[in-house]
Amino acid sequence: MTLPTYQHLTLKTSSLEELEAILDTGMNLRHPVVMNLKALTLDQQREAIGVVENFFVSNNVSFRFPYSIYVVSDHEPSISRLSLIDDVARLPKFFSPRDSKINVKETQLAARNKLLQQEVKNTDTSSSAAELDFYSEAHRKINELEQERSFYHTILNSLKKGHPHG
Repeated sequence: MTLPTYQHLTLKTSSLEELEAILDTGMNLRHPVVMNLKALTLDQQREAIGVVENFFVSNNVSFRFPYSIYVVSDHEPSISRLSLIDDVARLPKFFSPRDSKINVKETQLAARNKLLQQEVKNTDTSSSAAELDFYSEAHRKINELEQERSFYHTILNSLKKGHPHG
């Protein structure tokens, strides 16, 4: 039984044919994917990032669920919604391969994980994103109202105490 570890893909060119060969709607269903664009020029990297992001948006699948897709690039993370990093060493360590063998308990968990993976399908990202945005906006409003309530409460307490000379 193997644990989910990074699948590394290194792009040599930014050609549409090479990208079409590796892009698949189920590419991140079984393991996280690392796409290394460091061999490309900055313009080619930007173009490849745009093609990858458009592929997932147009096919209405998530590049974060169930496993994330990481892009190693020289660009700033702000240019895309994809997880952009500047070095492979900055990848989360959780999915890095381990040198030691897994124990019995980990083997059982990995077997259960494999059964669950067979049931997982990539979800409708637009509806999930809309629900998440609604949920986060509601909680943002609750937080703002709580801060306002706390502020008014401190004013009320200071008025109740009263100042002897004021």
